Amino acid sequence: MVTAAASAPVRRALVALVALALLYGVVSEIGSRVLPRRIWMATHYIEDVELTPRYASLAEEAVFLVRAGILQASVLVSSGRVLAGVLLGAAVGLPLGLAMGRAAGLESLLGPWVAFFRFTPAFALLPLYVLWFGFGEGPRVGLIATAVAIVTLHGAFEGARRIPRVYLDAAASLGAGRVLVLRRLVLPAALPSLVSSVRIATALAWVTIVVAELIKPAMPSLGYLLALAGAYPRVPTIVVAIATTGVLVLASDVAVLVAYRWATRWMRRRVG
Repeated sequence: MVTAAASAPVRRALVALVALALLYGVVSEIGSRVLPRRIWMATHYIEDVELTPRYASLAEEAVFLVRAGILQASVLVSSGRVLAGVLLGAAVGLPLGLAMGRAAGLESLLGPWVAFFRFTPAFALLPLYVLWFGFGEGPRVGLIATAVAIVTLHGAFEGARRIPRVYLDAAASLGAGRVLVLRRLVLPAALPSLVSSVRIATALAWVTIVVAELIKPAMPSLGYLLALAGAYPRVPTIVVAIATTGVLVLASDVAVLVAYRWATRWMRRRVG
């Protein structure tokens, strides 16, 4: 059952990766012939810079980063921060969103705050979190968790609000209590919105980690690897780090989809 549920999203992810790899191969070949290899950096020129490095250069750089242990360590550290932020943010956002969708008073109380933080960029919260939590893991994970909590809260709220009133009235007339209504009616009906919000929040977490890891930057981390490569510059390192982050985002998205299809295997779906 799990294998069947996983096949479609994995297949689509592989097709997307192959198409992107072919497109980059064409762009890198054209760019290596057309673009200049001498660029101006603030106060001086830098020679022999590949603005669109070929796959041979990328493979050489990837092998170096792997042999040095930099890439694996950066993936583990950044993935751990993203996972912690997603779990913490979802643990706050999902229950609070469901509660807001079921209680009009709570919606009126928290709605303006949710709207405020929803449109506040992560960069704006960065100095405040540093003052509150210092330079350790707190501000990094907290920044990711805040972004995740807002997205998952909004998704849970919309999912709970879209439940037809007739279903709730029918459950109440049959004597169902709040816990039973939540477990057998609200959660199954809101599940698509919950999963969609978690998918979006997970992708947003990988975007936020690049900003979060600039807080007292240090290796190993993907965010600092990108910043360090951009300062020299080392374009192959930048492309390898971006590609690694993209693969991790795609893997996270596929994992969420697989979990959703397994959890809702009782639902009728379109073929294809």
